[in-house]
Amino acid sequence: MVNKRKIILDCDPGIDDAVALCVAAAHPEAFELLAISTVGGNQTIEKVTENALRLSAFYGLSVPVIKGAAGPLMREPHTASDVHGKNGIGNVELPPSPVKAVEENAVVYLKNVIDRLEDGEKVTLVPIGPLTNIALLLKVFPEVKEKIEEIVLMGGSLYGGNVTASAEFNIYEDPEAAAIVFDSGLPIVMCGLTATGKCGLDGETVPKLRNGKGKVAAAVGDMIQFYLDGPAYRGKPMASIHDASTFMYLLYPDIYKSEKMIVKVDCSEGFNRGMTVCDMRKEKYREEPSVTVLTDADGALFGQYLVESIHKLDRMLQDKS
Repeated sequence: MVNKRKIILDCDPGIDDAVALCVAAAHPEAFELLAISTVGGNQTIEKVTENALRLSAFYGLSVPVIKGAAGPLMREPHTASDVHGKNGIGNVELPPSPVKAVEENAVVYLKNVIDRLEDGEKVTLVPIGPLTNIALLLKVFPEVKEKIEEIVLMGGSLYGGNVTASAEFNIYEDPEAAAIVFDSGLPIVMCGLTATGKCGLDGETVPKLRNGKGKVAAAVGDMIQFYLDGPAYRGKPMASIHDASTFMYLLYPDIYKSEKMIVKVDCSEGFNRGMTVCDMRKEKYREEPSVTVLTDADGALFGQYLVESIHKLDRMLQDKS
């Protein structure tokens, strides 16, 4: 287990975002969530912000939620409602949150959160949606880099994509923003499809969650069942929970294999737009690459630890009630 980290989560909930937040909430001994910012992606900015508020309350978190960028830097947004449902979380209805989103510019708010860190403290950014907010933060307030320990993101792929033959959704949605982040020089962990595609839950495990006594397990199980019944996973033995690999990597890095690489993002208008080009020619490196690319994962261990985290959060919430 790693030392407790201060975390800013940037997300677009999203079924797998919802599960990622569940993992973070289940491990307060490892993570201190300072803020949750939202970005248009899996659904519209209004829906993903409402989801972030409801999920936070449902998981027992008291973390400010800030509505961020509605769409990419250069283009109009395109949602993934066919994968995540009309409300973004598999059409699972959660109780309304007792609080509202912070009414402040997200980039300014995040900058102020970072500024309030004490001397010697650093924050880990965990973006699990398009990288628009993070790119704006780094461009408008480059001085925050000094207080960022690393960026652990879900996005990209070593080989192949899920939106096009070569591009993963989060990067494809805003390649220009992704390029800014990958070119920032900051330490980055890229949790891409090559590894995250092996990390999920199968059709035998999900019903056990849905039929369990815990409210978190039931809700998460219902969301993942929507995945299994939907076009992305219908007929497949497992639904990948891509975004959860960010927090699982921080908790259990031994689940994953990785290599340091130089990563560039294709921002062209061609066939490979949104592709993360991972340079594996180590003999060509003039300096140590700043990106740690996850290259493989132990899917069985991931599933085991994920189910344990879900049940742990249920126990924590029951103990509070």
